[in-house]
Amino acid sequence: MRRVPIVMVCVLLFSALPVAQGQGMQGPSWEMGWVTDVDPKYIVDLEEDWDLTGELVVYVKNDGPTSVNVELTYDYDENGPFRFNGPESISVGGNGNETFTIAIIGADADTVRAFSPSSVVEFTVTGDEKVGESSLRSQVIEADVTVPRMYRLIPDVVEPTDTLFAGSWVDFTLEVSNMGNTQDAIAAGDAVIRGCPHLLVSGLDQLENKVVQVTNAKGDNKASFTLRLEAGSTHQERSCEVSIVVQSEGDGSERSSTFDVQVKAPAADEIVVEESDEEGNSPPLPETSSLPGFVFLEVMLALVFVTLVRRRVSQ
Repeated sequence: MRRVPIVMVCVLLFSALPVAQGQGMQGPSWEMGWVTDVDPKYIVDLEEDWDLTGELVVYVKNDGPTSVNVELTYDYDENGPFRFNGPESISVGGNGNETFTIAIIGADADTVRAFSPSSVVEFTVTGDEKVGESSLRSQVIEADVTVPRMYRLIPDVVEPTDTLFAGSWVDFTLEVSNMGNTQDAIAAGDAVIRGCPHLLVSGLDQLENKVVQVTNAKGDNKASFTLRLEAGSTHQERSCEVSIVVQSEGDGSERSSTFDVQVKAPAADEIVVEESDEEGNSPPLPETSSLPGFVFLEVMLALVFVTLVRRRVSQ
């Protein structure tokens, strides 16, 4: 009767031995997490030439008495605008805390600009604790990465081909491209004219609050406007510098397109026709008199009549 409990104790001891060995193989406890604030998402820095930079910092905390070696792998959509470069592994001593940095660079400029700031790329870091070839434990952290909104309205003037004469007007075309990465609108349009006080640009009111979609690599989605250059009748013959300025509603920035226009004045010997008055009446013609000619004709007729009468009387 006493042998049964001894056998049972032995069985329990042997069955518990692999469990104890398995627990010993788990190694020390460690933790991986973000030092960089990625909540709710991480936004990279973006330059005017679409060159982007950024970095993510990760910590690994080892609460165990012995060092751990963690292999690192990174997962993300390689067709997106980002490239991530980080170390392949990190070792952390017992009761230690280490950090490592993941650098972010951009793909080509067209790919970066085509990426909407409303979208994100999911970036995943996986850490595997390694002992030899065996993986004992792994942890995964994730972050959403995106780009900032860039506003860039670019005006471009198609210069008029017709000659501008004093007292007349010519039309020309203004094209506005959205070379940013998000929808924008024209807050206001203005014209700056140098050296020609009698020259003005009309039609700028149509630019106000005009929404401009992102212009793609093919040049689609440009906004086009027809404006008018008007030269006063007293405008002297000279070359005038004209700048058309547009203001972005997104960030308030202003950009302009500048061109020169030659105003032709009439020659000195040309006849200048006076304009009608405010009521639409044409200017009065110079008064002339036909009285002297008419009197001379009457005198001649009277002399002929007298001569004829005298001839008849004498007969």
